[in-house]
Amino acid sequence: MSGIYVHIPFCVKRCSYCNFFSSTALSLQEAYVEALCREMNLRCDYLSNQPADTLYIGGGTPSVLSVALIEKIISHAKNIFNLTPHAEITLEANPNNLTDDYMKQLSDTAINRLSIGIQSFFDDNLFVLGRVHTGKQAETSLELAHKYHFTNLSVDLMYAYPHLSEDQWRKNLEKVKTVNHLSCYALSLEPHSKLYKQIQNKIYFFPDEEEIIRQYQLLRDFAKENDFIHYETSNFCKSGQFSRHNTDCWQNKIYIGIGTAAHSFNRLQRQWNIANVNDYIQQINSLKTPDQWEKQGKNVLFNYEILTTTMRVNEYIMTSLRTVWGCNLQYVKEQFGLSFYVELVDKLHAINPQWYTLKNNKLLLTSQGSLLTDAIARDLFFD
Repeated sequence: MSGIYVHIPFCVKRCSYCNFFSSTALSLQEAYVEALCREMNLRCDYLSNQPADTLYIGGGTPSVLSVALIEKIISHAKNIFNLTPHAEITLEANPNNLTDDYMKQLSDTAINRLSIGIQSFFDDNLFVLGRVHTGKQAETSLELAHKYHFTNLSVDLMYAYPHLSEDQWRKNLEKVKTVNHLSCYALSLEPHSKLYKQIQNKIYFFPDEEEIIRQYQLLRDFAKENDFIHYETSNFCKSGQFSRHNTDCWQNKIYIGIGTAAHSFNRLQRQWNIANVNDYIQQINSLKTPDQWEKQGKNVLFNYEILTTTMRVNEYIMTSLRTVWGCNLQYVKEQFGLSFYVELVDKLHAINPQWYTLKNNKLLLTSQGSLLTDAIARDLFFD
């Protein structure tokens, strides 16, 4: 199976913590969606007609698009790629866009999974993060999702940022007990973000390491008490409700990324599109055939890198250790070769045995080791 990711870069405004590519040029939405469809035409062979089991419309803020434009993206993806009949089709959305009328229209589309970027239910938290919605809108968005039968519902929450108290964090979690998927991210302080500058200027103060660990432990305790499976470092779900799209990416399956700044991966190379909406639209419109994408698009519309075996095995180690399924050493042997398998097993001798278990050739991190995932992965990387 393969996956399709479609990037919608538009935002009403940039969040204070964000360093991802986004655009506030909302007037370009229709021209951009036309360009997305044209890119699909130009790259129709990228997945080699493999069945695509997921379509993920992310951003940015995809819910700033009209439902008609969203339907156009979905319909075109179905026409161009081999999207399976029961594919997971996800839309990322912000609470302020999810009015009753908008949700009613969404419920009539092929979207069967909704991912709502709530981050917090407290207005003072949302102000620090530079979010455009209110706590009340966050609560209303969940009510409307249930009203219109979006049973496959995911919520994004954030922790480890200035002015988030443990009591607020606990109450944020309590409000999402009824959803079936949670993505909970510790704030990553990006050097070029507004929040980074505010912390540098001592307008806000970043929580210390002990406080961040306490909030993460509170999250893990909440998940266990409420029957959420902690299946990836930042992701939790009720039984059987894994994000199929993200899980496929973590398990080294191929995917195509459509749109500005979108990444694609076919196991042999990774490529990424330019991060400029105007240039993307202009360049896409100048190409007529798939071979022009390859010949004229390189270094203009997209860049790429050929992945060495070392790069591929390191990436597999990093992503797999973050998941409940762990690093399959037999897979390492079969996909990357015996020498990588032997050396990886040898590298384990330098890792604290309290941080991992090894059973049936599956390397899994313990609860203690999962706090050190990145450091352990680095110790296992190949030069």
